[in-house]
Amino acid sequence: MRIITGDECGILKESIPEVSRVSADGKDAKLSASTDGVSRIELGAEMKMSRSRGIVDLAFSQKQSSALKEDAGSLSFCALRSDGSLDHFEGYAPYNSKEDRICGGTYRLSNTIKNVFEDKESPSEPKRIIGRPIGMCSAYQYQNLSNETPHNILACCTSMGYISVVNANSNEKGVVAQYNAYSNGNNSSIITYTGGNIVNRDIATAMAMSDDASKIVVGGRERTATMLDTETGLRTWKVSILA
Repeated sequence: MRIITGDECGILKESIPEVSRVSADGKDAKLSASTDGVSRIELGAEMKMSRSRGIVDLAFSQKQSSALKEDAGSLSFCALRSDGSLDHFEGYAPYNSKEDRICGGTYRLSNTIKNVFEDKESPSEPKRIIGRPIGMCSAYQYQNLSNETPHNILACCTSMGYISVVNANSNEKGVVAQYNAYSNGNNSSIITYTGGNIVNRDIATAMAMSDDASKIVVGGRERTATMLDTETGLRTWKVSILA
């Protein structure tokens, strides 16, 4: 098993629990921290620790397969950072044998979008208040391989409900759509979503995506949830005081 994690300083690590385990009948057979089987994914002078680039969320993206047998160990995932940047990583982590499963994988940064929440429609307008990034989701909870990738979509969201949609099949094209879960306009600086039209800049706390990538749900404070159509951005469903 491999666990990929990111911390508040922006460091990505791969952990292999099997390497860290001790013998059940050994003197040191107790729960304790271990550095065995833990390695940094990002290496190089450009990868520096910084809280401004802390990891907010990680999500798998679907990797296209080929006729190569080695593709069975391929990985593709994205990391959303606190400064709004989105990094796309590709790697190889073999798992066919026991030896493979305890061997560290190899990863590389294939593409970066500097700020997924940058206003694409009105770049000359005054800078809008978008809040902080709160999460990212994709239609894939597990890494899988396929030549059919019509719904290889990633969605990123801020605490103000701003949503940016990225096509993971062509990350180099950047953001393909931007929506707002709470306001009709994409440049509003206040939220009128809740009763009383209270100015609130930190409503959204979580998001999810349907398994066919056609719907995005944003929820959070005030026990509310809103569903949007991924293709059009239209709000198709809303529930308040969600138990």
